[in-house]
Amino acid sequence: MRCNFQHPPGSGRLRSFIASRMIADPAPASAFVVGLILFAPGVTFIAAVQVIATAKASVGLTAVAIVVVVVINVALVWLPLLLYMVAPGLTTRRMTAFNGWLRANGHKILIAVLVVGGAIVAGNGIYGLVVG
Repeated sequence: MRCNFQHPPGSGRLRSFIASRMIADPAPASAFVVGLILFAPGVTFIAAVQVIATAKASVGLTAVAIVVVVVINVALVWLPLLLYMVAPGLTTRRMTAFNGWLRANGHKILIAVLVVGGAIVAGNGIYGLVVG
């Protein structure tokens, strides 16, 4: 079964577009590629690992920090799947409601995240200029 997609690859949603196309026409190879695309480490994960790697911390503290980052990263993927195994109906309703809320408030969330991120970067820069 083929799906008619409204978002072309150049629209900024390439990752989800490719995954959606591969899911629409399943095959073992496409399942493997979808898994690679969806579970590849994201920019935030790589940035967190870089910060941990360059910190001047003991080996034990570095190992604990890596474990915490990996657990947080994996929990965001595995938690809904585990909840679905325990209570499929409830999980489906909650995830559908959450998805609807995200779609309705996505722009507001993006603006808030960008404002907070910009404030942190600006504050860090001002601090560096004043102290450094």
